[in-house]
Amino acid sequence: MRVGIAMKRAGLSALLTIGMSASSEAGRFCGDPIESGTSSGTTQEEALTAAQQWWSSRAGALGRGYENWDNADQRALECSTDNGTFQCKATGRPCLPNGMLPENVPSIPM
Repeated sequence: MRVGIAMKRAGLSALLTIGMSASSEAGRFCGDPIESGTSSGTTQEEALTAAQQWWSSRAGALGRGYENWDNADQRALECSTDNGTFQCKATGRPCLPNGMLPENVPSIPM
């Protein structure tokens, strides 16, 4: 009986390692890159803030913790001006803070 449990745990460990390597970096869980829409503002700061908020709302759809812009990998902000109006777009890969697990991890029976 103990051998069966040990083998089951070894198999579970291998499954977790395979599953986590595709979605995590150095212990962090990250989603696919997300892009905000183009946000406008009368100042560049206003447009940047709006783009980051838009990105955060889209990233938050992945679950609690993903919405934090400061935790994102591969962050980029692109801005331009058109007739005195600033337009910005935020892109980044949403990640959970170190040590935080995703809410939607399926449980695997032992």
